[in-house]
Amino acid sequence: MKVAVTTSLFTKRYVKINSCHKIKQTYVHFNNEYNSISFAGMSRIIFYLILITTTCNLSFGQSSILDLQPEWLQHRDGDYVAFDQDATARTLYFIVEAGKYPGGELNIESSSPYFLFLNGKLSGEFSGGVGFSIDSLAAKHAAGKIIACIYQEQINPRELRTYISKLNVRSGDSGPPYRPASDFKDFVILSGLLIIIFFLVISQLNPKLASDYFSVIKIFSPREADDAQSNARLTSSNNFQFYVGCSMLLALYLLITLYNLPDAYALPLKFQADSFGGIVWQWIKLSTFILGLFLLKIVVVFIVTRLFNMKGLARVHFFNWVRLMLIVFGGATTIAFSYYILRGQSETIFVGFLSLIVATLIGWIFIVFMKLNGKTEHSMFHLFSYICATELIPLLITIKVLFQ
Repeated sequence: MKVAVTTSLFTKRYVKINSCHKIKQTYVHFNNEYNSISFAGMSRIIFYLILITTTCNLSFGQSSILDLQPEWLQHRDGDYVAFDQDATARTLYFIVEAGKYPGGELNIESSSPYFLFLNGKLSGEFSGGVGFSIDSLAAKHAAGKIIACIYQEQINPRELRTYISKLNVRSGDSGPPYRPASDFKDFVILSGLLIIIFFLVISQLNPKLASDYFSVIKIFSPREADDAQSNARLTSSNNFQFYVGCSMLLALYLLITLYNLPDAYALPLKFQADSFGGIVWQWIKLSTFILGLFLLKIVVVFIVTRLFNMKGLARVHFFNWVRLMLIVFGGATTIAFSYYILRGQSETIFVGFLSLIVATLIGWIFIVFMKLNGKTEHSMFHLFSYICATELIPLLITIKVLFQ
């Protein structure tokens, strides 16, 4: 007699089969072909990501542009101090030593009008991009140092660019050119690898829970309330591991998006970093903040379900919400990651990535309404009020924060 055995992706190598015999049971030892294929595929992905990392590092080996933003100063209390990007300022200063950049060109770019003063003299009012030969400026002003002052009605550090191009730096005079793009690309690759490894580990530790979290069909299943996983304790250590992973995933997705948004968006100003360590610290802080929002949502959902006497639905509600976040932004982060690594620069695409967050939350409102509508005996008005308190108000706050 031949027996065919079908298993899920996360089935262990040793499976105990009850063959309905009263005297003895049959044990089957086999290799799970699907698991082998899955991990082989994951290994190839990791290999290719490491290869991309090496290629990116080589391609960003040298830069011919020196960003002057770290040298910005502002006048405060009778002294010149480092420019505060969070403060409201109309004037900034920076110093260019002409002897260090022979043949270089000073470039200033801004879509808004601005006045430029060089060594205390007005050079003119400009809009857009303008370039000056550093050698010519040094000869004109008869000075080895050029003190530049920019006056603008509202200085936007993301929109205003000051840099030196056509570099021919003398040995020992200056350090390597400023390379924030390379630092951020290295961070994206390494954090992507870390998230992949993290999810592989927790999926092996909790295979049944992982298969439930990544089940697309169960998001729309009306019988989800009977599932044991969705009714399990939400604050258990197993669930908490997936909250941490989802927070890291969302933080990476947001950073990739925010670093490439058009200059008109104000939120990216709060995520400025000029080193690899600074970007990693931003990711840690943002991941922690998102994880805190997850825990706050658990508290809010449980409190509101008690107020509306809808006991038993809080676990179903929150479990499916996390499931949706993992599935949607797992795929979206993969797309954003690939697009950025392949040097995609369309600002419209990154605005679309930002809009996806709002679209997902709006779609979730309809999903949770359908899932909970058949699970409660309350009126439609009570269910709508419950969704307003747990989903609609957070949605409006999210729109206000993201699109300021």
